[in-house]
Amino acid sequence: MTEAAERYWCAQTPLGIAVLRYEDCVALLKDRRLRQVGMDHLIAQGVTGGPLFEMWRRFVFAMEGSGHGRLRRLLSPAFSTAAVKRLRPRMQEIVHGLVDRFASHGECEFMSAFADHYSPQVMAELIGLPPETHERFVAWGKTIGSVLSYEVPQKLAEIEAALAGLFESIDRVADARRREPRQDLLTALVHASDDDGDCLSPDELRANVAGLVLAGQDTTQGQLGIALEIFARHPEQWTRLGLEPELAANATEEVMRASSVVPILWRLAVEDFEYRGTPIAAGTRLWLMVGAAHHEPGVFGDTRFNIQADRPAQLSFGHGPHFCLGAQLARVEMQEALPILAQRLPGLALAGEPVHRPLMAGFIGPETLPIRFARAA
Repeated sequence: MTEAAERYWCAQTPLGIAVLRYEDCVALLKDRRLRQVGMDHLIAQGVTGGPLFEMWRRFVFAMEGSGHGRLRRLLSPAFSTAAVKRLRPRMQEIVHGLVDRFASHGECEFMSAFADHYSPQVMAELIGLPPETHERFVAWGKTIGSVLSYEVPQKLAEIEAALAGLFESIDRVADARRREPRQDLLTALVHASDDDGDCLSPDELRANVAGLVLAGQDTTQGQLGIALEIFARHPEQWTRLGLEPELAANATEEVMRASSVVPILWRLAVEDFEYRGTPIAAGTRLWLMVGAAHHEPGVFGDTRFNIQADRPAQLSFGHGPHFCLGAQLARVEMQEALPILAQRLPGLALAGEPVHRPLMAGFIGPETLPIRFARAA
């Protein structure tokens, strides 16, 4: 794909236009003549009604125009710098608590031992769900994650059952937070309003908390697995991160550049237009190949994995009006976890070949990741 990008900015495919270059991905992510795929993803699979459909159409990710702008205004304060900063000490405690379970073993299956629990536990505490619901929350999140796959019809009953469980918990905690506010996401959302007194309806609250579980839990789990696999193949970088934890922010960006859990961003043309001499008809789907663009030598120079490299911004969280609302939270989760893992799991190496998600699963990354490391004293 890199060779193709050297010759032309895009490639025509049976599914639409594949955008290959970094600068074109940036430009088209900002282009208002394109929109998110949104509801098309479900409709194309025959899902045109029911609880999942209703949730999805109220989720900020799937919306456009004034409705999208309104929800972003109401939701954004809940992900402020101050709100995320409050979670940093608790993130560190969660990381150490999970590592304590296996550090003395010298090996583990990383996804089930760590990644499958870390980001869901952070998200559950951010939302304000009681501890006794956390295990169910993990299971709900995994099931709801199937909505981004192309197997929604086959898994629809499971997805909607998980949504029902999550909605019931959201309603119960939201009612409690209306009476007794706390410093958590649901308190921020049930009391969110703009200058005109507009606020989230109960259905919007449920839909967007469920959507944030989907977007913030599954992606961070997968990206952590990808990170450990990359570092296991670059042990010198792992050692450096353990010795220099101040590299955590740079290491997080470099991991996402090297292999993003979301390597393709989709957009749909809403009108006929021309871009760089190429006519694009309304209804055309554009596949923005950000994972490939992150390896463009003309933009990133030497693209070998290097946590000390000074790079342009990676595009895993998107760009423009649909930039990921939870980007700061996801970054901080990675920044807190990676240096602690590097310090507590020295000598990281693969203990077998990882098993990866299918390419059409929505997000990529390992399903299982066997690793070994120096046994803790």
